[in-house]
Amino acid sequence: MISAVSTSQNDYSLIVTAGNSKDAVNGDPKRSDEENLGYKLTLSDENWKTLGNKKGEQELSEEELRMIEELKKIDKKVHTHEQAHLSAAGGYARGGAHYDYVTGPDGNKYANSGHVNLDTSREKTPEATIRKANIIQKAALAPADPSPADKQIAANAAKMATDAQQELAEEQKAKLKDSEAPKTSKTSEIPDTPDAPQAAAVSESTG
Repeated sequence: MISAVSTSQNDYSLIVTAGNSKDAVNGDPKRSDEENLGYKLTLSDENWKTLGNKKGEQELSEEELRMIEELKKIDKKVHTHEQAHLSAAGGYARGGAHYDYVTGPDGNKYANSGHVNLDTSREKTPEATIRKANIIQKAALAPADPSPADKQIAANAAKMATDAQQELAEEQKAKLKDSEAPKTSKTSEIPDTPDAPQAAAVSESTG
């Protein structure tokens, strides 16, 4: 699934790859217990027309030089965005940030999209799951400009935390119920023999 948000600034559009897609992002395989924080910036269709022809710097037109500056801005923004995810994700990031590149009129490559794979599986205990969900939520919203895909993953993490909190509350309630259950008195049993009469344990109070 792909959603697109257009903007008139700097002649590029923002294209976001949905984080809850079952397909891999940019061709990377994705496990069932991970999500992709996908992010892509691209030039407008009109500006793409001039790409593909490698030229020397002295042969570049003013339009191409302007496009290179835009590509540099996009490259920096994409790297900043993904590094924010990666730094906040800690040990729950599967590998480093992944980038796709385009070649500018000057023959240099510039990043125009990237993603970070996150481990979003539940942990063995509700407490650990809650801690993990909070980190995932912070990682998804770490960039200054979280995408719709980032916000969706943050929402998924919030739900995972809520479910784990409910599970933890039920466990605590069950433990409390067990601790408050009345304890039955144990009776002492004496073997029924001819030499020993039957007896039962009784509680006596002294006056």
